[in-house]
Amino acid sequence: MGNRSGAAAAEGLCLACGLCCNGVIFADVRLQPGDDAERLRSLGFPLEPLGPRPGAEAGRSSHALRFCQPCAALEGCRCRSYAERPRHCRDFECVLLKSVRAGRTSRNAALGIIRAARGRAAEVRRLLRQLGDTDEQLPLSSRFRQTARRVEQQGLDEDAAELFGRLTLAVHDLNLLLGDAFYPGPAIDKPFAETGATR
Repeated sequence: MGNRSGAAAAEGLCLACGLCCNGVIFADVRLQPGDDAERLRSLGFPLEPLGPRPGAEAGRSSHALRFCQPCAALEGCRCRSYAERPRHCRDFECVLLKSVRAGRTSRNAALGIIRAARGRAAEVRRLLRQLGDTDEQLPLSSRFRQTARRVEQQGLDEDAAELFGRLTLAVHDLNLLLGDAFYPGPAIDKPFAETGATR
């Protein structure tokens, strides 16, 4: 598969995925120079301060803005603000998309990987709900951390302990696939449950 056919194979792949926007891969998105914060707010992005940036130069803003995932602009796997999305969203391409574009992975294989990742994320969500975490507006990393803290503080009966064990394995399986096919590197060296990757 050449570059031209690889680009054609990659066409529309993101619309079958959405993992970089739905809170599975990333916990938040940090605005970059050139992003219009007021315009993004008017489009419904709930921006909040990130806090001091280490090493910020004197005289320059030491605070950055971010919006949490799942993204408020995500509808299914489509971005309703696609034409005006922030720079990080414009620039990010997952490893799988790059592999399809380069002709190393076929479109059908990529779709299979996406289905597997979405299925693993759905299993994590299902187990979180069974353990009492129903906050779908938080990234999976935050939800898992909250559940783990609650378990540590309150303890579990035998049934809930078995569910939590299954959840931990499901998170591990999801992280392995994310780190292998979508976003390897420093943010995923540890499970998202520990790091809450950002972009």
